[in-house]
Amino acid sequence: MQKVRGLEQMTESNVNTENILIADHPFGIFNIELTNRCPMKCVMCPRTNYMTRDQGFMEFSLFKKIIDELADVNPSFQNDKVVWLHHFGESLLHPEFDTFIKYAAEKGVRTGLSVNPMMLSEKISLALLNSGLHIIYLSLDGHNDESFSKIRGVNNMYETSRSNMINFLNMKKENPCGMRIILSMIDFSLNEESIAAVKNEWESHDQIDGFLMKNYTTWDGAVREIEELAPDSLRERSGNTSKVTCRFPWENMTVTWDGDVVPCCFDYNKKLVLGNALTQSLSQIWNNPPMHKLRTEFINNRVTNTLCINCRELRSKC
Repeated sequence: MQKVRGLEQMTESNVNTENILIADHPFGIFNIELTNRCPMKCVMCPRTNYMTRDQGFMEFSLFKKIIDELADVNPSFQNDKVVWLHHFGESLLHPEFDTFIKYAAEKGVRTGLSVNPMMLSEKISLALLNSGLHIIYLSLDGHNDESFSKIRGVNNMYETSRSNMINFLNMKKENPCGMRIILSMIDFSLNEESIAAVKNEWESHDQIDGFLMKNYTTWDGAVREIEELAPDSLRERSGNTSKVTCRFPWENMTVTWDGDVVPCCFDYNKKLVLGNALTQSLSQIWNNPPMHKLRTEFINNRVTNTLCINCRELRSKC
């Protein structure tokens, strides 16, 4: 099992903005939110107690519009980049998730998912394996019912999750496809005992392509309970440079289930809406006045918007 780079390093940036206000390269999409509904109540997720926006499922017509636009202007998502089909919800709850993935695959756009193994019924597993998904993160925290419940907020579901993973991996072996499977865990105090136990159990499995220990994030930095769980390593690397830096305003956007476009995957409550993909093209949003205003804050090293101002990644020298 390899240790892999992934989502936990998405905010590390050595991007030189060079006072570039208008991006002359095509937009990218980091996340497309199929739904913001979720059965979990994770202690490290602001969705659990602080997400107040409406909940729902993305319509296929909107997803098709997004994928069509992306495929037309940005070939990198057909070669090396991946669009993650989740944001603040469990995408496997969407009744058409596999239809969405298949359409993206037909357009040549590579997609990824991070899922809770608790959701991997035989029907869902088979749909995933036949969908054309490029990469999947099996997100497993804890190593028994007690630790799983403490982190994920649901009782007596660790063994179900573990059993579902075994079945999914066996089905993958019987139904070979190009999907990469990564086992992921979050690196923070509640997982200290679990990380070694989980790696020891799964690292030799021939259907798992890598292990990802995701850096803990405090999202927009506005939730005290989540801040209190932050490991010392995050505190130490935060605020160690006077220069604010973020790659997202120049690289990617995130689209929520109802079409609103936000700057990054930390925006769980749509604090900073840049436009709406239902009524505007993504290319228009990519260089519209709200995006220019956001880029200007970074260019001037003076971030004031409510989404970014408390973000620990702003002054993090990684």
